[in-house]
Amino acid sequence: MVTNTELSSLIAEKHFDLVEAAWQEALKDPATNTEVLLAALKGLARAGQKSRLQTLASQADAAMKSKSKDPTVARFRWELLKEAVKAGATPSTTEGFHRLFEEALSGAYAGKASINSLLGRFKFREAKSPLDGMARLEKAEKWLPFEVGEIVAMAGRGAGRVTDTNFNLESVRVDFEKAKGVAVPITVAVKSLIPLPAGHFLRDKLLSPEVVGGKLKTDPVAAFEWISKSFAKRLTVAELKEAVQGVLDDDGWTNFWTAIRKHPQVIVHGTGRNATVEWMETVEDADSKLLQKFERSPLSEQVDFFRKNAKRSPELTSKLALALAREAHGLLETDPPDAFEIGVLIEKIPEVALGFSLSDLVPETALPFFAKLADRQTRERALEIYEERYPDKAARTLADWFFKEEEGRTLDLIDKRLLALDPALREQSIDRLLKNPRLGPRAFFWFAQRAGGDESFRNRLTPSVLARLVDAVSWNELSGVRSRLKEMFDRTGLVAIWLVKSAKLEEARAFLDVLARHHDLEPSRVTALIKAAEMRFPELRKAVEDETFFATVESILSKRQELEHILTVEIPENTKGIALAAAEGDLSENFEYKARRDRQQLLSARAGQLQQQLRQARKLDPATVDPAEVRVGTKVTFESSEGERVITILGPWESEPDQGIYSYQSELGKALIGRKPGDEVDVLGQKNRIAKIEVWR
Repeated sequence: MVTNTELSSLIAEKHFDLVEAAWQEALKDPATNTEVLLAALKGLARAGQKSRLQTLASQADAAMKSKSKDPTVARFRWELLKEAVKAGATPSTTEGFHRLFEEALSGAYAGKASINSLLGRFKFREAKSPLDGMARLEKAEKWLPFEVGEIVAMAGRGAGRVTDTNFNLESVRVDFEKAKGVAVPITVAVKSLIPLPAGHFLRDKLLSPEVVGGKLKTDPVAAFEWISKSFAKRLTVAELKEAVQGVLDDDGWTNFWTAIRKHPQVIVHGTGRNATVEWMETVEDADSKLLQKFERSPLSEQVDFFRKNAKRSPELTSKLALALAREAHGLLETDPPDAFEIGVLIEKIPEVALGFSLSDLVPETALPFFAKLADRQTRERALEIYEERYPDKAARTLADWFFKEEEGRTLDLIDKRLLALDPALREQSIDRLLKNPRLGPRAFFWFAQRAGGDESFRNRLTPSVLARLVDAVSWNELSGVRSRLKEMFDRTGLVAIWLVKSAKLEEARAFLDVLARHHDLEPSRVTALIKAAEMRFPELRKAVEDETFFATVESILSKRQELEHILTVEIPENTKGIALAAAEGDLSENFEYKARRDRQQLLSARAGQLQQQLRQARKLDPATVDPAEVRVGTKVTFESSEGERVITILGPWESEPDQGIYSYQSELGKALIGRKPGDEVDVLGQKNRIAKIEVWR
């Protein structure tokens, strides 16, 4: 059969007889050769071969009419007829174009009861020309898939049933699973509503949700095959999850996904939000496709590919491992770490011989080698080999790598081996870490995690160590674990446990002082820690209560805004400035760096002060102020020989003596508290009588 490219060349070279011969050949199996027939028709139209086109279109219609019991042929007959008419050709019949067009349309939409009414609505039989008639039929055709009762699907809404068609408003109304009576303009419906044939997963899900839900739970693999064939495409994981939504809850989805994703006939492409999932007809088809994908991938992707697919089937695993073994041999001289990583992956695969020793690849000076091993299990294997090959240097090398390792499980292993090989060196390493956590940020985080459940580690906690833990919340090196790090400061976290079970009074007081100077923890966490300390040491609670003071709502809001600005604007900007200044070189003579660091300390201190003050501030509510005597929140009118004078008594944050506003903590405030109307008082060296006391607002 001629290809479309060859057909285009024949038309361009005006070999129309050969085009006609190709047309006749394609008509023997029109369902298979739709693309060739359409390309030939359009090409002849562009070439101006109207007469030839008329003849061929008539031949095609006659040929397909005799085969129109096949739905695929019937639909293509209608599509080819539309294209022919638009190209200026009309297959001729003795009964005229009306009968021919109706017959072709009815064949393409067999079983549609609304055809006759639509022909009447769009006055098809009044059409005077084939082109006009086809235009009217195409208007009617838009409505045919959306008869009342039809089941359709729409992206984002799932399946639904058509409940009404409104020709005046040019819309159809659909009852979707989660939204009833949705009006969809017909122009949108044509593009967005997909008719669902019998047996489609979404159709059955709408009509029999309990049956479909049972199928998904009892036979998830068969259910996925059904879904995949219904959609006839590779689905994203999000699309698949949306398809089963409503008949599977979250746990059901997890069980379904777990069951299908490792099935040998299912291929998952990619990871995360961009992952897609595909059903293959046989295990061999799946393995073949995966092998082709593996062979086209660069080595770094091949290694990851092997990790994800090595357990699919023994045959595939062997083929992948043999290919990786060849790659590893080529890397022995140029890239030993990569060769080692591949070797660890495939060393236990049956019938695959490495042909080299993993031990020979681990050098005596091993830290640079370890640093190139991205996979945790590969590094652990290298550490194991190093200990076997260089027993005299193993403890020292493990201790050095301890500060560079980033995986918690590997740090557990290093700690265990150091304890066995050289307990004193292990103690020195942990002491060094606690004195300078920036030497190993991930190791410091690991230590804090261990301290949560290991009393021997928790006993090493001190206010200074915890101060560094508070600092660590802002370290870029720990950005990936910041949320888990902050959880250590929750009311049931590591620090609260230390405060309640281990800390002495002065240690708790020292830690709270540290906490007041930092800004990286949310107020809710800070408050929870203060309460934990007060629970253990009531003396701390009394000290805090003695320092409380009254403030107006406006003052409290203003201080909160100041704190928010420091935390979200000033400190982040200054932190960036520190990083830029540090990048300029020698810090000992870097004035900008020192100035930025000094400002950081001032900002942190101010933030800590505001946090502490906001915890101590108590809202002054006008509704609770009794003006029977001078109290906080009252306005006092005095009379003297020189006339009236008004003084307002508020909190320390509102104090403005020039405006007649004094803090109740000031000497004047303390002298006035408790006085009543008629009392003679000394106000700033002058005798006055209290004439009136009011609430300040």
